[in-house]
Amino acid sequence: MSVESEDRVIALEGGRNFRDLGGYETTDGKRVLWRRLFRTGVMSYLTRNDYISLHALGIRVFCDFRTRREREVEPVEWRGDGVTRMEWDYDVQDRKLRLAVTAQDASPEATRLAMLGFYRRMPAIFEEPYRAVFAKLAAGELPLLFGCSAGKDRTGLAAALVLTCLGVRLEQVVADFVLTDRVVDLETVLLRNSGTSVGLGQRAHEYMLRLSPSVRAPMLKASQEYLEAAFDQIRQDHGSVERYARDRLGVTPEMMTSLREHLLEEGNFNAR
Repeated sequence: MSVESEDRVIALEGGRNFRDLGGYETTDGKRVLWRRLFRTGVMSYLTRNDYISLHALGIRVFCDFRTRREREVEPVEWRGDGVTRMEWDYDVQDRKLRLAVTAQDASPEATRLAMLGFYRRMPAIFEEPYRAVFAKLAAGELPLLFGCSAGKDRTGLAAALVLTCLGVRLEQVVADFVLTDRVVDLETVLLRNSGTSVGLGQRAHEYMLRLSPSVRAPMLKASQEYLEAAFDQIRQDHGSVERYARDRLGVTPEMMTSLREHLLEEGNFNAR
């Protein structure tokens, strides 16, 4: 199954980077079920038609990785009953990253290095929401959707962790992560909305607008080396992604078995 399957990217009039994580192959010959697990960017500007599409997907849980301030600036007015919304009141302002890109001598390389450092810190920073995602998945509360602002960093690492624990082949885990760069042009979105609060708008990301395009470019990219940095840190600290999930996210062997039972199939790979 191609990472760019026509079934993977779900077009929404007011959405961004909304994708199905189904269809990926595991090392033991199974595949991730379609229409069970989704990832997305900000959902603050969905249209009536978008909500009709979402209703058809039957989503039961929506995990919003954004901070309280992000949610206040770009609120999501979910329409429809029966959806459990999970949010966290934490401040993930990474001062090391902000200092690197706002310093007078900021450069593309400085931003790139700051992003690599940020990704190494992400497994620890986002333990709480990631723990909740795994708990919901193991409990079979599906379909489940998780997302953040761009649907790239917090969301991208969460997707990579889940897919890895399901046994998805590494090349497909990486392919899903970098697919953001082909699904959405975040630089264009940023500039298009620079005078409004829409999308990556001025109020939500005003500090990025003060940077030159070349300096902010590494912040808007879904680079393979970013994911590799996070995984490398996890291996250094815990030995493997699976052990990180066990030790830091509370995923027991029983939960891992349940996770795979709920999200994997064998045989009829084309079923939706």
